[in-house]
Amino acid sequence: MEKKTVAVLGLGLFGTSVARTLGRHHHDVIAMDRNMTCVEGVMDIVGHAVQGDFTKLEQLEAADIGSADVAVVATGERLEDTIMGILNLKKLGVQTVIVKTKNRDYYEVLKKVGADRIVLPEVEMGRRLGNEIAKNSIIDSLKIDDKYNIVEIHAIGKWHGKSISQLNMRQVYGFNILGMKRQNSQEFQILIQPDYVIQEGDLFVVLVEEQDLEKYKELEEID
Repeated sequence: MEKKTVAVLGLGLFGTSVARTLGRHHHDVIAMDRNMTCVEGVMDIVGHAVQGDFTKLEQLEAADIGSADVAVVATGERLEDTIMGILNLKKLGVQTVIVKTKNRDYYEVLKKVGADRIVLPEVEMGRRLGNEIAKNSIIDSLKIDDKYNIVEIHAIGKWHGKSISQLNMRQVYGFNILGMKRQNSQEFQILIQPDYVIQEGDLFVVLVEEQDLEKYKELEEID
């Protein structure tokens, strides 16, 4: 796993979760918030936590935010603050800027001022939960680069009662299985035998190329 330096700006529930998760995975994290109590909440797990205002360029420079490979602007309450944060990060040469927002209407504005990715946590979590409850095939997907996606997917009806080898997922769908979880189980299995017979409720995590994922979506609609 490539080790990255990640700046997390804003340590509310979302930002703190991002910072602590990255810290647990041993990435270098620079965390910043105006509220010292929030800063103290991540000091035990991140490499560098500092009280500061990310709308102030000089404070970002003092915290060495310009050394980050990725920066997450994790507070979306005030549009003007978010815009100022993005502009400052781009001035410092941060390659990838990810921004949280609660408002769909801000999407185009944030893109135009330099955000590389915009996250709407409530929308994304709502979609995931709805898909999970409805037992839709694709629960969630994560685009990891211009070519590949990691997708969480329910076993569809025509897979039930068939083995992994019978379905030949790699050849038919372009799916490379990374892991699976049986219904009512909390544990993912990484080593899956080719003769495993798929049951209703099984969940798979697969690596798939963008073009194959789009083909699968079309097939799912036809089915």
